[in-house]
Amino acid sequence: MNRESSSYLPTLENIWHSEKWPQLSGLARAVCRLLVIIVLLTAGTWVVFATGGTGYAYPYVILVPILLSAVWFGLPGAVLCAITGGILIGPWMPLDVSNGTSQSMDNWLARIAFFLLIGSFSAGLFQSLKLANERRLQALEVDHKTGLRTQAALTRDIERLLRRASQDKAPSAAILLVRMQDLWEILQSLGADTAEQVVKDLAERISQNIQIPHQIYRFSKSELAILFSVVSCNDVDRQEEVGSVFEVAQRVGEAETIVKGISLRVQIVAGSYLVRENDQNPEIVINRARTGLSVAIENNVPYRRYDPMFDQKTAERVQLIARVRDGLENQEFQLFYQPKICMRSGQLVGSEALLRWFDRENRMVMPGLFMPKVESTTLIDPVTRFVIARACENMRSQNLMPVSVNFAINNLMNPSLINDLGRLVSSYGVSPECLEIEITEGALIQDPQHAKEAVASLRDQGFKVSLDDFGTGYSSFQYLTHLPLSGLKIDRAFVSNLEVSAEARTIMESMISMAKALKLEVTVEGIETEQQRKIVTDLGADLAQGFHYSRPLALPEYQQWAKDRKRLKADRH
Repeated sequence: MNRESSSYLPTLENIWHSEKWPQLSGLARAVCRLLVIIVLLTAGTWVVFATGGTGYAYPYVILVPILLSAVWFGLPGAVLCAITGGILIGPWMPLDVSNGTSQSMDNWLARIAFFLLIGSFSAGLFQSLKLANERRLQALEVDHKTGLRTQAALTRDIERLLRRASQDKAPSAAILLVRMQDLWEILQSLGADTAEQVVKDLAERISQNIQIPHQIYRFSKSELAILFSVVSCNDVDRQEEVGSVFEVAQRVGEAETIVKGISLRVQIVAGSYLVRENDQNPEIVINRARTGLSVAIENNVPYRRYDPMFDQKTAERVQLIARVRDGLENQEFQLFYQPKICMRSGQLVGSEALLRWFDRENRMVMPGLFMPKVESTTLIDPVTRFVIARACENMRSQNLMPVSVNFAINNLMNPSLINDLGRLVSSYGVSPECLEIEITEGALIQDPQHAKEAVASLRDQGFKVSLDDFGTGYSSFQYLTHLPLSGLKIDRAFVSNLEVSAEARTIMESMISMAKALKLEVTVEGIETEQQRKIVTDLGADLAQGFHYSRPLALPEYQQWAKDRKRLKADRH
């Protein structure tokens, strides 16, 4: 990576600043320091003379400029200052001013030798401290596994960039924060060394393909940051330049690369931010690029540039999440139930409990606004415990049929919840066999071994466990054959085209056949028409749910719906 062999800032200085200014600034600094040394030497000489001469203790005030010279100018400066100071209070400075007694040559030569010894020792000491500090900074600012600069170096460089941009109105810069989505899988399957080599190789190839001054940083284990100059004059063109850098990163990630003899590709997701003159600190710049990245991930798109509206939406979402705990305490949450129908008999055989939130004004807060965030925080534990408790209360008091509840990834990775679940359900007088746990494919990917142990524990306690939204993630035969699942729920995405597409019917048949081969109960969700119901019934599905039967209903409405359906079935017979 030839472009990364030199510091990022000098590279941009060649474009953004006059070549003479950094030198002039350094020269001015050196001149100021030299003037300070001269003033201190002059003042020290006067002090020695005014206090009676070299026969008293005050000659050692000359050590102050000598030590400063050692710090500022190193060994040459310390030696020169020691000789100069020794001469100034040497042959022409009386031993005793009051009687005019002169110093002997041995006296002032010995003093010069002493000053030289102190100056040389101090210069060596300060040089050692400087080198130690540089090594410490090197350790902090360079990732030793990949050779890339770290987040600490990025923060430092952005801070300098902002300071200089505010002084001379330098042209814009931009930051692109890039996440390697599948690096964790590479780490799990091929090991840490291969994953690190993938990161290093990706950074090198991105750098080779970016034609503008830039610097690449190892922002985190699975993220790279690219800081680069943007030379266009208006925002539209600047954003296009930033987008072109992302396109380079995406193209490089999608290109096949060989690492340790293995052909690999890397899925890239990125967020960007165009640095502004009024940005106050590096944290603002980095956080806004991360906001763009987060929005891209949430919306399942490869790239998003920062938009101020993101902050407003994020603030609203944070405030909404802050209200979740209060909502639990204020009984603002309730369960809705969506029926599950047996395909062979047409009988109601259970339901799925779905959480609904009605705020203080009794307005429904859509689940998509709060559940994704709740699932990624510790709030998911009290929320899930509330769902289980309320479902068990309703099953016991209303004699509901078996109910299924959804478990988030963090639920499955929570040993306390997994181990307590059987006791918790039994405390409501409900048998574990009456409660089915639906898990997502994401839990299997995040930690397959932990997921397997959690599912096994749930099954040992008597719970049914099914895989939800099957087909939308990364499930494989390997996961399905090793997990002690009881059922599988095929996602609605595979239902919508059943009536018009032979390929869709073939895919559905294959998925049902596979589940049957593994002795799993198959539920198809998203059934909206009678034709879809007939097709999945003919293909062998066990259960179905969807708007063809009923939307999710509040408990009283669900109970009435169940009574009406039972009466209708009886009338038909």
